[in-house]
Amino acid sequence: MAERLAEVEARRASVEELRAVTDAMRSLAAVRLQQALAVIGGTRAYAGVIGGALVQAVGLLAEGPARWPPQDGRGRPATVLFGPEHGFVGAFAERLADSALAGVPPGGVLWVVGSRAAALLEERGRPPDWTIPMATHTDAVTATGRRVAEALYRAAADGTLGTVAVLYGRSAQGGAPEVARDALLPLDLGTAGGNGRAVPPLTNLPPADLVPRMVDEYVFALLAHAAMESFAAENAARLAVLMAARQNIDATLDELTGAVRRLRQEQITTELIELATGAEALQNGIGNTSSVRAP
Repeated sequence: MAERLAEVEARRASVEELRAVTDAMRSLAAVRLQQALAVIGGTRAYAGVIGGALVQAVGLLAEGPARWPPQDGRGRPATVLFGPEHGFVGAFAERLADSALAGVPPGGVLWVVGSRAAALLEERGRPPDWTIPMATHTDAVTATGRRVAEALYRAAADGTLGTVAVLYGRSAQGGAPEVARDALLPLDLGTAGGNGRAVPPLTNLPPADLVPRMVDEYVFALLAHAAMESFAAENAARLAVLMAARQNIDATLDELTGAVRRLRQEQITTELIELATGAEALQNGIGNTSSVRAP
């Protein structure tokens, strides 16, 4: 009985430690989610501003709006997947991997941002053609977007890549994160960010030099926004998983606490029975001795 009680108490102590770790991870995921949601509006607005400026810059070109990169039949179609860096995201990583595998055309290129997503694709027999780690805090998300933009810009400019789509998670209030897919390249330089202003902007560079720089910045802005959306979705999925884990841990602790109480009560009852039995035996022994010594 004592050994079984000690075993259950040790198990309950282990589960309590697991609850503390889960609470810490849940708090961290909640903080990162709130930080990401606080800046997503800014990344979206920045992409819109750069897109509008690009439209205005293109309007200064003598030949008018164009597409970038030029569609000359070169380059392989590519998909850029922003996925989770770590685990504890439930089925969210699997959904992203399924969407990526279904969306990559034959002969297409798959770029993956996120170690967990890359490992999952390797397990499914489709290793990424290019991969980097995903940011683990909001301050590094835009830097990650910049790395992808620079590599993508070079590949598209030299004709390695043709059409490019971006696949990422998008957090949904009150529900599981959604999988979003946006066309990224080629860019229609005449409608990149909506309609430009009627008044020509003031510039310090010739339009022919300004437009390529604006294209580079606009691609970065779109990728940075997708990365921030993915970062928020990853932490939203992790928060949901950890909240469910906390509920299961609480239920397990309730069961173990009840088991400890029953075992302790059984132990006390057993000890009382043994004490009463011993006292009765002692009393009977004394009574028998007295009867033998009587005259």
